[in-house]
Amino acid sequence: MHPAKIQLRGFSGGEILRALKKAEEFKAEIVKTENGIDLFFEDVENARLFVSKLQKEFRFEKKMSTENLGFKRGRMRFLFVYSLRKI
Repeated sequence: MHPAKIQLRGFSGGEILRALKKAEEFKAEIVKTENGIDLFFEDVENARLFVSKLQKEFRFEKKMSTENLGFKRGRMRFLFVYSLRKI
């Protein structure tokens, strides 16, 4: 199980509220930044499901990257980062 972060950038206030309602289903932690909203998920699978639900409602550009979190029980841990920029 790998954690994930979704960055919402360029979304309007109403669009962010609709996205946050969908994020409640997945129990995501919400952090407001100066550039937009960051959502933290415990599992990358939940983050992928959330992104696919958003794709049905909004048009955006999606980029994925990873960050190294170190080792846990001798295995590498990664943070999956999805950057969603409204078109």
